[in-house]
Amino acid sequence: MFDETYLSLIEERVFKDTILKKEAGASIVGVYCAFTPKELIAAAGAIPVALCSGTNQAIPAAEAHLPRNLCPLIKASYGHALNDSCPYFHMADFLLADATCDGKKKMFELLADIKPLSMLQLPQTAETPESYSYWLQELYRVRALLEKRTGVAITDKNLLVQIRIYNALRTTICEVFELNKGEVPLLYGHEIDCITSMAGFECNLQTRIAEMHQAIATARLRSNNSSFVKKMRHRPRILLTGCPSTNKKVVKLIENNGGVIVAMETCGGLKTAGFTVKEEGNPMESLARRYLDTACACMSPNHRRIDILRNLVSDYRVDGVIELTWEGCHTYNIEAFHIEKAVTEQFQRPYLHITTDYSDNDTGQLKTRVEAFLELLS
Repeated sequence: MFDETYLSLIEERVFKDTILKKEAGASIVGVYCAFTPKELIAAAGAIPVALCSGTNQAIPAAEAHLPRNLCPLIKASYGHALNDSCPYFHMADFLLADATCDGKKKMFELLADIKPLSMLQLPQTAETPESYSYWLQELYRVRALLEKRTGVAITDKNLLVQIRIYNALRTTICEVFELNKGEVPLLYGHEIDCITSMAGFECNLQTRIAEMHQAIATARLRSNNSSFVKKMRHRPRILLTGCPSTNKKVVKLIENNGGVIVAMETCGGLKTAGFTVKEEGNPMESLARRYLDTACACMSPNHRRIDILRNLVSDYRVDGVIELTWEGCHTYNIEAFHIEKAVTEQFQRPYLHITTDYSDNDTGQLKTRVEAFLELLS
């Protein structure tokens, strides 16, 4: 029901809406990570668009400049920029890129030769007052940059409006996931991806929120479908964690072989959607605190991620945890040691760590491992 056809119709609408706004003078700002406050971009009358790629086609072009053993997400994103083969990158007027992992930071230096780019200099920890103060000043710098680039003054009033809209979006995404909290999950993980996808440009979010609410109402009807309930009741409930699931091959492997991903603790999932921005007080301070608290493996230490996982395992009645790490992602790969220990010793759940790339070369091997893991949970 909520498949690629469903999503493509939404993408088509969003693309048309964006073209109309761009023709009316709106700027399009490309972003690459969860630390960039999209509220600031929207408050400047601009349209954010996420540019992390999940396709394998552009990687060979990227490897002309980048190491072959680098993360496929980085290579794919850069390759599309080189080839001018991504319509979202093509339409972006300039880029805001946060300095997260070392691979992305150095790739951004090359990307700046292709399109105007400003890097958000992220602190390495979220746990000190000095880091918060530094990040707040960095966001003020970005605010001034956006005003200069777009010619639009960002008022606190407009910023609060966008904070409320994005908070409503986060709350709605959480409501989609919460359909899987019951005894019988009502959505597959790949369906959650389709329903909650921003479909490219973050344009007309109120419409996108309404579409999600309609999908929620439709999905709730499944609880009255006895054949659906019977089928889902016996599927092992999986929590997917780790790197962004930009490429869907692991999601498909899990669900095509009998599992159901009931929750995702990833950049596009509950790691980011599960936490709103405070709507009282200074909006810049609220944005700085909310975004600095993002539980990414680039932060050291990153205790907050384990707390999030603990709650998700309990709330979503998780049977097992699968961690996805893209090859070359050293931050998540090293942090997986602590995650496995927490999952198996503290949460008392089975754990599987998958390290892969965007190609299909290891699909057979991964299928065997996933099948064995799901059999363990049955």
